[in-house]
Amino acid sequence: MPSLKQINTKISSVKGTRRIMSAMKLIAAVKLQRSQSMLKEFRPYSDAYKEIVMGVAGKCDPKVHPLLRKPAEVKKRHFVFFTSDRGLCGSFNTGLIRNFENHLTEASFDKDQVSLSFVGRRGKDHCSSAGFSIGDYFSGANEKNYIEIANKLTSSAIEQFQKGEIDEVVLVYNYFKSALTQEITFEKLLPIEVKDEETSGTDYIYEPKRESIIGDIVPKYVQIRIERAIQESLTSEHASRMTAMENATTNADDVIKKLTLLFNKTRQAMITTELMDIVNGTEAQKQGGND
Repeated sequence: MPSLKQINTKISSVKGTRRIMSAMKLIAAVKLQRSQSMLKEFRPYSDAYKEIVMGVAGKCDPKVHPLLRKPAEVKKRHFVFFTSDRGLCGSFNTGLIRNFENHLTEASFDKDQVSLSFVGRRGKDHCSSAGFSIGDYFSGANEKNYIEIANKLTSSAIEQFQKGEIDEVVLVYNYFKSALTQEITFEKLLPIEVKDEETSGTDYIYEPKRESIIGDIVPKYVQIRIERAIQESLTSEHASRMTAMENATTNADDVIKKLTLLFNKTRQAMITTELMDIVNGTEAQKQGGND
């Protein structure tokens, strides 16, 4: 049985850890509120822009713009992988990495046919050790610099796609549904493919001409989708960290209760033992005096 000092030391240690986890939970909650507000404002804009681009692209010849080019065979795939820089956010990173690996296995993609760009250190560290070809890498993404990161990713992806170095670009990120639920998403970004339900029934009036408009809105569409993915990932990360820290705080409370109970039981046992020693000593003295 551990001594009272050992138990008391453990209680103090767990209480210190609990204070840290509680503080991290509050910080994540504040960041989540700010990030979620930005995401809710950005979603209608990005959805409306996507609807316009799909409506215009659906009525255009794919030869009008290189980003509409559909390769005869997809040989080289480029994934833009969004993870976090730090841990302590539950299954946010592990679930994403596991699903990505399962996706590659199910599709039978060879590593030499896959290249990767990263926003977040965790994904980059894992895939580097796994032997993948590593492209652009950005860390420290937040609500202040995400547009700059999106610009660089957009320029790189468009340049490689137009040169024929890659045939397909896919965004891999956590889609924010609620504070408790994030959905792992594989979004095909390039080439731009228009589904029948996304094609507008009416055409547009183009000024000065269709080719000029397409040349402006299609690259902007790529950037907006990357900005949206970064915001979704950041919001999901804050939500996952807040939930993980809340669970850790609850678990710490349970451990403190169990250790406190053990401390009281141990102290009671020590008191009982001491009383028994006193009683036995008293009885021995009485018997010795009678003799």
